[in-house]
Amino acid sequence: MTPPEGLWKEKVERPWISTQPLGLAYVAAAIRDQGFQVEMLDAYSLGLSGQVIAREIAELRPDVVGISSLTPQWPDVETLADIVKAQNQDIITVVGGPHVTALPRDSAGHRSVDIAVVGEGEDTMVEICEAAAGETGFSGVDGIVIGLNGEIESTPLRVRNMALDQVPFPAHDLLPEPALYNPFPVWGTGGNFSCMISGRGCPYDCSFCDVTEQQGKRYRLRSAVNIVDELTWLHEEFGVRTFSFRDPSVVCKRSRLMEMCELISERGLDMGWTCSSRANEVDLEMLQAMKNAGCRLVQYGIEVGNAELLKEIKKVSKERVIQAVSDTRKAGLSAHGYFLFGFVEETEETLKETVEFSKQLELDSAGFAVMVPFPGTQEFEKYRQEGLLLTEDWREYDVMGKPVYRHKHISNEKLTRAPRMAYRSFYMRPSIIARHLRKMTSFGVVRNYLRSARMMFN
Repeated sequence: MTPPEGLWKEKVERPWISTQPLGLAYVAAAIRDQGFQVEMLDAYSLGLSGQVIAREIAELRPDVVGISSLTPQWPDVETLADIVKAQNQDIITVVGGPHVTALPRDSAGHRSVDIAVVGEGEDTMVEICEAAAGETGFSGVDGIVIGLNGEIESTPLRVRNMALDQVPFPAHDLLPEPALYNPFPVWGTGGNFSCMISGRGCPYDCSFCDVTEQQGKRYRLRSAVNIVDELTWLHEEFGVRTFSFRDPSVVCKRSRLMEMCELISERGLDMGWTCSSRANEVDLEMLQAMKNAGCRLVQYGIEVGNAELLKEIKKVSKERVIQAVSDTRKAGLSAHGYFLFGFVEETEETLKETVEFSKQLELDSAGFAVMVPFPGTQEFEKYRQEGLLLTEDWREYDVMGKPVYRHKHISNEKLTRAPRMAYRSFYMRPSIIARHLRKMTSFGVVRNYLRSARMMFN
C-alpha cells in the first residue's frame, strides 16, 4: 500500500500530482512471480480514507502488508500501520522506501511496525512472505530490521541485485488505470502516462540526494532490449503513449542509449517521453537520436549558479551546463532545469547567482525549491552535526514547505521567499511567456498551468 496524504490528521486529500508507485509495483510482481497472491492498494493516488482502508483490510484478510514511505509520508505510514493492526494484530506489517532505508531502526521501533526493509525490496519481500508462510521466523532474511516483540534485531545487509533484466516488469495490472494518474506537467501528460526505470544506483554521490544511500554508488543498468520490451508491453497492454524515465542513469551509457533509441524507432513505438540527465553525460548526437526516438524534454539537475558550489555539489562546470542546455535546444528538445536554495555553504549572493544563471541558460522551464536535507543525505548529516536542524518532525520535510534548519548565512525568511522570487524572475519574461502560451493547446494543459502558477506564486 501507499499511505494517503493527511491520514495522520484524519483529513485525507487526493493529490493533484500522482504517478504509479513503481517501487511497490516491482515488489508486487516479484512476490506474485513466486506463487503468492498479491493485491495492491494505491491509497495515496486514490485519496482513500482510513475507514475505506480498514474495510479493504477486513475484506482482503492479508497475512502480510507492505507500506512504502518517503520522509514526509512517515506520519501517515505510522497511522496506516495502526489501522492495519487494529484489524488483525497477527498481520505482519512491513515498511520500506527511502525514509525507512535511511532510518531503519527508528522505523522498526514503531508500535505497529514489525519489519523495516533496507534498500531494494523485491527479493527481501519474497523471503519475508516465504518466512511468514512457513512460520520459520525472519532472522534468516537479509536486509531487514525486525521490531517484533518490542526488540530490535538487524540482519546482514542484502547484496544488491546486478541482474536487473531478470526482475519482472512492474505489476501495472494491479494498479488503477493510467487515466487516474496526473504527472508533473514537465514529465508528461495524464491519461496515458507511465513512469519507467532504466537502471539503479548513481556514482556521483550528490550531497542533497539519497539515491546512493538507497541503491549504491554504481550504475546497475537494464539492457536496451529489456527497456524497449517493457515500453512495448506498456503501449500494447495498457495504452501508454507518454512516459518518463525517473532514474538518473538513462543517458549514462552512450551505447545503450543509442541502441534503445534505435529499437524504439525500429518497433514503430509512437510514444513521447522525457528523462533526467546530468549535463556532463550528453552530447548533440545523443540528443538528436533521443529526439528522433520520441523524446520531448530533458530535465537537468543544475541546482546552483555559483561556479565553485556547482563543482562541489554536482562535479560539473558552468560551461558544461551551458553547452548541454544549448545542445538540447539545438536538437529540437525542450530543456528544464531544477534549482535548489539552502545548501550549507550558500550565501545571499549565491542565491542571486542561481537565479541569474537560470535566466542565462536557454531553458524552456525551471523549477525552484528550498533544499530539504532528507535523512540519508550528506546535507542532513551536515546540518545535524552542526546543530542547525530545527526539527525532526518528518511532516515538515516538504519541498514546498519552509526550511527545517537554521542557515548560517541566510535568514529563514529570505530562504522561504527565494523560490517564489526566482519563479517570478524566470517566468515573467516576455520570451518565456510567449513560449508557454503556444503550449496551451487544451483545457487540461491550461488547468495544469494554472495549478502550477498557484503553487509557484502563492
